[in-house]
Amino acid sequence: MDIYKIPCLFGLPEAGSLSELSAGHINRTFLAVCGGEKYVLQTLNRSVFHSPETVMYNISRIEAAFAENAASDTAVPHFIAAGDKNFAVADDEVWRMYKYISATADAAANAAAAGRAFGTFIRVMNGRELSDAPVIENFHNFNRYFSVLTTHKGIASDILAKLDKLRDTLGQVFTDSLKKRVIHGDAKADNVIISERSTIIDLDTVMYGYAAIDYGDLVRSVCRSGLTDMKAVKAVTCGFLQGLDGLLTNDEINSMYYGVLWLTGELAMRYLIDSRSEIRYFRGKSPAECRSRAEELLSQLDGFIAAEADFETIILN
Repeated sequence: MDIYKIPCLFGLPEAGSLSELSAGHINRTFLAVCGGEKYVLQTLNRSVFHSPETVMYNISRIEAAFAENAASDTAVPHFIAAGDKNFAVADDEVWRMYKYISATADAAANAAAAGRAFGTFIRVMNGRELSDAPVIENFHNFNRYFSVLTTHKGIASDILAKLDKLRDTLGQVFTDSLKKRVIHGDAKADNVIISERSTIIDLDTVMYGYAAIDYGDLVRSVCRSGLTDMKAVKAVTCGFLQGLDGLLTNDEINSMYYGVLWLTGELAMRYLIDSRSEIRYFRGKSPAECRSRAEELLSQLDGFIAAEADFETIILN
């Protein structure tokens, strides 16, 4: 089917113009202008999301939760219906659409607002049920990534030793007794659009997990260029806990710093694995680019480990 005609499946006019957006790593995303209005048109990557229907079911549950909390200063996109579904299938590809949302500020530069948005997300989704089927099997499984990494030759022994030590530490913090909640699962600053309301996008990885995972990914993303920016850490921590509004237990609060180490180390491993794999998770990244990004993340991990006392002071305060 002609891609310009895909919006017609959602009851919209044929696209007058289409331009591909390159920010995302996984799905193909386009800015579509239909009848003078701007929309985001996206196709789900089946090689990553083996059950797109599960992804879109979870998104319907998220939309329902936020519809019941309309007074919140945080929102999610409204996916346009195609018949009785929130997606359409054409030529065996799954497509979805929502109205384009313009940003008025950079989320990474507004760490408090980004933190508040993701904290609010966890609070709004508290107690909500998702599909029992995982959208990505073992997505945040640190042990599995480490196991896969050890099968690749040429990984420096000091890197493996560092990640193995971190693996042991995380195993002591994130035990079966620590509460799991509905989390975003990809809580980076790029996934918040700051406007009149903060809108959280890229909902495909929403899953059950530890609140520290979202906090850790957000901290990693607002510390630009691999630096440990404690001013940004303080802002995002204050915003995150404000959005949660007292929801977390003491054990969850004590785990937050370790979420930073987890997500930074995990992402470094994923890039290292991609640098040695023919089929890559990060679409469009060359092996050299993956190696370079992994090196940045490992350097960032060292900085976060060195700043443990500063993190604990900020989080506890």
